[in-house]
Amino acid sequence: MENIQSEKHRILPQLSLLDAVSITVSSIIGSGIFISPKGVFQNVGSVGLSFFVWIFCGIIEIFSSLCWVELALAMPKFGGQYHYLREIYGDFPAFTLQWLVFCVRYPASMVIRTLTFSEYILAPFFESCDVPPISLKLVSLLITMLCGFMNAVSVRVSKGTVNFLMAAKILAMAIIIITGLVYLCINGDQNGNFENSFENINWNKLGLAYYAAIWSYGGGDNMMAMTEEFRNPRRDFPKATIISIVMVIFLYIFANVAYFAVLTPNEMLDSNAVAVTFSEKTLGSFRWVIPILVSLSAMPMTGFLSAPRSFYATARDGMFPESIALVSIKYKTPIGSILICCILILAYLFFDIWTLITYLGFVSTCCDGLALSTIFVLRWFRPDINKPFKVPIAFPIIALVTYVGGIILAAVSAPMKALVGLALTITVIPAYLLGVYPKTKLAVAGKISGFVTRFFQILTVSLPEDKEE
Repeated sequence: MENIQSEKHRILPQLSLLDAVSITVSSIIGSGIFISPKGVFQNVGSVGLSFFVWIFCGIIEIFSSLCWVELALAMPKFGGQYHYLREIYGDFPAFTLQWLVFCVRYPASMVIRTLTFSEYILAPFFESCDVPPISLKLVSLLITMLCGFMNAVSVRVSKGTVNFLMAAKILAMAIIIITGLVYLCINGDQNGNFENSFENINWNKLGLAYYAAIWSYGGGDNMMAMTEEFRNPRRDFPKATIISIVMVIFLYIFANVAYFAVLTPNEMLDSNAVAVTFSEKTLGSFRWVIPILVSLSAMPMTGFLSAPRSFYATARDGMFPESIALVSIKYKTPIGSILICCILILAYLFFDIWTLITYLGFVSTCCDGLALSTIFVLRWFRPDINKPFKVPIAFPIIALVTYVGGIILAAVSAPMKALVGLALTITVIPAYLLGVYPKTKLAVAGKISGFVTRFFQILTVSLPEDKEE
């Protein structure tokens, strides 16, 4: 019987506590902390309030991530937020979330990461001019295919790469922090950024500052979408969440101290990449080190670990095409989902995705808030579900209130963007009725899906996962 179980065609659990910490830290520390400090400071107009925003968002991220841990351990399946919504509220809310993530949120954010990687990796070769757009897109295409290939052929290689990228990110942060603190000790507060640091506060754009900071903390729940691939998630998830986010909060605070110790307010506001401006002012002939490390920080490796598992879970449940639920016969990876993700990212390289991301920032926060609200239903109305880990009820209340507050502040700060985001969300209705809902689903949709699935099976040597008995 044991031999039969081991030969089942399934994705195997291979990940540990170290992998959970690496995935979480690598997911959170992307290009954000090397760019976002400008956005936070620009919107609040105060150094002191900037630090408060960074600390506040870090604490909220701890609260919300521990809530995701409770949900993940109560419902330990691939899919993360999608799975919680489907289990608690049903198919349509879950499909709405995945539709937005699949069609815009995921590919657009991945394109931003690949373009950031390309910009920084090519910058040393184009010091006297801008990097040509065609070069940016070519390198983005190559890094997308490389990351997709590594994730398709080996979970072990993927997690090893993620561990390496985590080390590169921490090294970049360490160089910035140590350099900034040494600069501050030698020169003192010569820019005057830390004196009267709560002057010139702009309360009107506090919501936009919140979004700029919370984006840099995003990704704390990525490992939850991979629950089935962890050997002992009940033990590893709470520990990994606390270790990772506390580490990131301290790194972010000291990085901001370093930036404000070296850069004047005008230099901060005029810079498109604060970390690069910082390195140009402090590292001299070694200024190229930071762009290289930042490019590694933006490498989209973790994006190929979590999101494809979530889409795979959606397809396994019959709400996405069956081709996305294919598992490699040889490598036991969700190769169909990974291939679709690569195609989406490459397609979005030719679109203006920055505007879409801005519009959907509002909607994404609504989706996160909706998914988080499932914890209350789980606690009070689903006694049939085992709950091996529980957070204090204050945690989800504080996190949900913050989500709602962020939505209101953003809607007040940029009402048209919020309205456009809501309009884009409405597209989920025809997609659900024509492609998923049994009574109105078009027959031709099933035929096209079947043809694509057979083509993918031949192309990738894959099959749908064996069903649980």
